[in-house]
Amino acid sequence: MKKNCMKQWSFAILSFITMLYMVFPSSGAPARGKITEVDSASISGWAWNPEDTNDVQQVEIHIFRSGKSDPVKYLHVVADQYREDLVADLKDGWHGFSVKVDWSELEGSDFKIKAYTVKDGQYYTLGEAVSYSKGSSKTAQSAAKDTGKSTTKDTVHTAEKASGSASSETSQTASASSEAGQSLGIFSISGYCNCEKCSGGNKVTYSGKTPQANHTIAADLTILPLGSKVRIGNTVYTVEDKGSAIQGHKIDIYYDSHDKARAHGRTSQEVFLLR
Repeated sequence: MKKNCMKQWSFAILSFITMLYMVFPSSGAPARGKITEVDSASISGWAWNPEDTNDVQQVEIHIFRSGKSDPVKYLHVVADQYREDLVADLKDGWHGFSVKVDWSELEGSDFKIKAYTVKDGQYYTLGEAVSYSKGSSKTAQSAAKDTGKSTTKDTVHTAEKASGSASSETSQTASASSEAGQSLGIFSISGYCNCEKCSGGNKVTYSGKTPQANHTIAADLTILPLGSKVRIGNTVYTVEDKGSAIQGHKIDIYYDSHDKARAHGRTSQEVFLLR
């Protein structure tokens, strides 16, 4: 009888602990990162998993009106953009994110922004909350240097602009185009290069053109014919290649090195057709 009672109590305790994990969001994040800049058109930052740099982070941004507890806007972005300013501290620059925001559609003038990485249904805070006011030039935080455990504090933190700049390779960004594009839905995105392992050492694409980073992609030509231009994140790409494994809603982004292609991993992103 005593043993049965002990088993029942043990089961009850374990059930209670499990319930707590389900109800309350985790504070110990598998990822590190923060918002580094907020301006009149976008919110930027970085997120990475120091235990697995191929673990591309899904970031969710919540925008609050100042003094309010309920978000007025949710934004989703993948932290897979290259930032040169991250290389010195993270040894890998492919963990940045930037997402557009239209402040004019939001009522009020003063806002607080929080960023979270989402993993297995759990939300983990990325850095501190950042404030922004309509009409102000820019709010920013230092880029890297904060690779320690993420904090859940809501302290508003305004600092000088991050020293680095985005890679000069990103010559075709969506900001250079006024076209929003037609959504083609969510695609499975991976990376490749022209090495033996990725493409058999071919130095030219199926279209006969030399592939270029931040420009060339391989796609299923029955869905996206050669020459199609699409926007993925903030970059505009041109379909110039195909692959035996690239069928259906899949896209392969060309990188100028195998390490960069491998670092991309596999992500799921919305693709917009420009023309």
